[in-house]
Amino acid sequence: MSAKVELPMKEVFSVPAGTIDRMPVRPILECLKAKAASELNEKEKTIPEELEMIRTWIKQSGHIRGRMDDQFLLGFLRACKHSLERVKEKLDTYYTIRSVLPEVMRKRDPLDPFLRKVIRMGVSVPIPKTVNPDDPKIMLIRADAFDGDVCDFPDILKVFTMIGDILLRDDDQMVICGQAAIIDFGHSSSGHLFNFNLSFLRKASILNQQGSPLRQKGFHFINTPKGFDLVLNIFKGLMTEKNRNRTIISHGSSLESLHKYFPKSILPTELGGDLGPVQQFVDDWEQRLIDNRAYLVEEESLGVDESKRRNTNPLAEEKDLFGTAGTFRKLEFD
Repeated sequence: MSAKVELPMKEVFSVPAGTIDRMPVRPILECLKAKAASELNEKEKTIPEELEMIRTWIKQSGHIRGRMDDQFLLGFLRACKHSLERVKEKLDTYYTIRSVLPEVMRKRDPLDPFLRKVIRMGVSVPIPKTVNPDDPKIMLIRADAFDGDVCDFPDILKVFTMIGDILLRDDDQMVICGQAAIIDFGHSSSGHLFNFNLSFLRKASILNQQGSPLRQKGFHFINTPKGFDLVLNIFKGLMTEKNRNRTIISHGSSLESLHKYFPKSILPTELGGDLGPVQQFVDDWEQRLIDNRAYLVEEESLGVDESKRRNTNPLAEEKDLFGTAGTFRKLEFD
């Protein structure tokens, strides 16, 4: 197990609007430049102007309390293929959905003893390697690592968003090339899979699809249990039309089938690969979240103030889940 650095516990703090440090845009590999240009409509010369337009829009919106640094906003530009109108919509959804899911987006301190137990479960963990530097990155989700006696699904999603926030900031390959998910059910029973609140799953799907700038490129299921077809239908029903049209493959219990898409050289031992046990990646990410504690805690000061909104709430059509827009007015961050 990797060594852990313990940091002193601190209370969650608020950051006055406009004081979050700006981070310059990193240079990227030539292969990523080519992919960003061909698939995401990226033109290096226009990026500074586009970023300034987004910052101006955030300031003028009045209700969004968000990050202004270049690297963060560039992730949204790339996710939206440099359509400024789509960036505005996704940024608004990103902060609005986070504001109405306090069970996920609050108390995200990686040194909190309870949350650390959840992190150590390793339900979701990025795989560090790909065959090519411009392939989609791989996110491994291990259903049987989820211990319902220790935590609830919102706690698992909380850790997932913490990892996603660091990837959005740090991983240009993930942002430009997207991510493919390998969902390993291991020894999960079908009953284990239905131990979820469907209303919350719907909220989570909005958070991870409409509200996330990290793009899905495919879903691969392995070690699927009896009754999985019903689970898959529910899973598809929670997807946007775009994601339903992505690659969705059930490999049953066949590692040979999985290896046709993901060779052994980039997979952990548990999936018949050569990278060693998954636990080493879980340990690495536990430390990485601790190292980025200040950034994650800072996120709690960000969100929306509905009392200052001048446009339509992006979740207005989801009244069954969130109520009317008027019920959001308590969500203020000072």
